[in-house]
Amino acid sequence: MFIIAVGVSHKTTPVEIREKLAFDSSQLISIFDRLKSTGKIAGCVILSTCNRTEIYVTSKDTDFALSEVWKLLSDKSGIDIEQLKEYLYSFTCQQAITHLFKVVSGLDSMILGEMEILGQVARAYQIACENSASNTVLNVLFQKALKLGKQIRTETRIGNGASSVGGAAVELAKQVFNDIQDCSILLIGAGEMGRLVARNLANNGASEVMVCNRSYDKAQELATQLNGCAVSFENLSLNMINADLVVTCTSAPNYIITKDQLANIMEKRDYKPIFLIDLAVPRDVEPESSQLKCTYLYNIDDLQNIVDRCLEERKLEAEKAERIIENAIDNFTRWLNNLHAVPVIKAISQRGEEIRDTELEKAMRKLGPLSEREEKILRAMANSITTKLMNTPIVQLREYANTERGYLYTQLAMDLFNISVQVDDQLPEIEEQIDYE
Repeated sequence: MFIIAVGVSHKTTPVEIREKLAFDSSQLISIFDRLKSTGKIAGCVILSTCNRTEIYVTSKDTDFALSEVWKLLSDKSGIDIEQLKEYLYSFTCQQAITHLFKVVSGLDSMILGEMEILGQVARAYQIACENSASNTVLNVLFQKALKLGKQIRTETRIGNGASSVGGAAVELAKQVFNDIQDCSILLIGAGEMGRLVARNLANNGASEVMVCNRSYDKAQELATQLNGCAVSFENLSLNMINADLVVTCTSAPNYIITKDQLANIMEKRDYKPIFLIDLAVPRDVEPESSQLKCTYLYNIDDLQNIVDRCLEERKLEAEKAERIIENAIDNFTRWLNNLHAVPVIKAISQRGEEIRDTELEKAMRKLGPLSEREEKILRAMANSITTKLMNTPIVQLREYANTERGYLYTQLAMDLFNISVQVDDQLPEIEEQIDYE
């Protein structure tokens, strides 16, 4: 049974193509049925996120499986197969295993070491199991992958530190205030960057957040997600008087906070320190504002330096993760190869015994009545010939089965001895239910 993975990701494919290949959960049942109804695809798991769509299948016929998955994705996207192949990557056997292990570990993500992918893979696998789409090989593969993802996040610091400017803003706030739950935060701007900052604030327990935006409705929508409150843009200065931290990320063409404006605000605050993080380009806060007493201003370049340092640290941790992955690949490959090698070896031994017994009975009928001693000698000779003849190929197959291309040797052995082995593809129970959020 071979493992095949076909997909697209942010690395290979623009968003206008990826969005045509995205699956929602309501489509998956029919896709599972379509693939498994071919009779040559034993198992299937589909991973679909904003950054990637990947289909994992198992089959004894890799060419057939690849062709079916390519056709499926072509039908889904409405793009000709040959044109679509320019964006697709297709992996088989150990390459497919390696790819999944890197994906679930965050090494293949847009943001190195991101945490969200682990939960996304877990959900994709769970949906496949609930719809009886997975099989023995994929069950073990995905269970090992999910445990590997958790292990890497436990044994390395690949997910630590800021991975985006929005995340860096919150990391900086945590350094300044120790616990941002205790500080009053004013978030100015409800666009893409504002939402990213809001998500990071929420993940870090911020409880007192005011959201300010020129469109009050958008401010209110984002504030609801934070369990905070919306404030009007017209009262910006008034709300800054009570804020400990101001994060601004609007698309305004000019400063929305000037030095003179901030000077008046600081006077009304009795010069209680205020921290401003300006993520906007063009900048929202007049740079000279940093000259004011008890005013601490950071811009997007300051935060990008934090992100860059964190990225370098993550790259070092990624090297540790790679070593853990290599060990996991080796262990899973051995399991997979033995899954097929053991029954093949048993079948070869059985075939040898069948030939031995058949030929022995023929010889004994031709020889006529034999004494007990003569029959014992004849049977011992037949056993010895069979054992010595079968020993070398069996020993070699055991050894080759644990190499990278062990599955090829197993298939070759079946062809040479003209045997067919059925591996049990019934779904075992899921080993454990884990929250991978």
